Amino acid sequence: MPSLQKFHANVARHVKSMNKNLCANLIRHEYIVTGRAKAKRAQSKIESFLSKAIEENKKLMEEGKEVNVQNLKSLSYLQPPDRNEIGSKIIKELSERYPDRTHGFTRIIKLEPRLGEDKAPMSVIELVDSEFEIKFWYTAKIVARLELQGLPLDDLTEFSVKKLTQFRNDGEQKFRDAVETTKREFFKYDPETNEVTDDVMKNNLRNLPKNLEFYGGSLKGKVVASKKFNTTKRPERKQVEIPKSPFST
Repeated sequence: MPSLQKFHANVARHVKSMNKNLCANLIRHEYIVTGRAKAKRAQSKIESFLSKAIEENKKLMEEGKEVNVQNLKSLSYLQPPDRNEIGSKIIKELSERYPDRTHGFTRIIKLEPRLGEDKAPMSVIELVDSEFEIKFWYTAKIVARLELQGLPLDDLTEFSVKKLTQFRNDGEQKFRDAVETTKREFFKYDPETNEVTDDVMKNNLRNLPKNLEFYGGSLKGKVVASKKFNTTKRPERKQVEIPKSPFST
């Protein structure tokens, strides 16, 4: 019978192996649907690995040395069968996609619980600024809906659009193309007639947000304003003079 100490060592070994596999598959596919606890546990490991690998790749380029899979020591974190494929993608794609990022390479989005008996909480863990980024397309759908309803963007949506486009190559144009795509695919919008062709979608678009003051009204420009409760602006911090310590020399 194995001892309790040996049991814990086997569990820790298995958890490390799962984190490495999640890291490799996330870089390979750019998003993964998994359990929420597993995604949160692996996120810090993935962030640390990507930060070290991209920084090491940048240093080798600045020194004028040859950049290849064998020169990247940080790839030793991965399983041996994954090193060539993942290392090549980091050198060719991710280092160009994240030239100025030192952290914040991943995002976790909560999903509904898994169907079945366990009802386990599920999440999507994804690489930011990728072509498959779920939040990018979700925000594009929100913007498309507001434009078809004739409403300006609220502050939180504007903030989300800015975050999604500021580090992406040609981000504003790509986001604009995504908005037009969601208009056609989700809302059945015909760009030739400038009308929504589906009657069900027309009725859906008549459902406006509850508080229109956030959309060009009196609450526009107040990101801290709550949509549920009345809030007041926090007073500015006053400068306080700290008295000199009698024990200082």
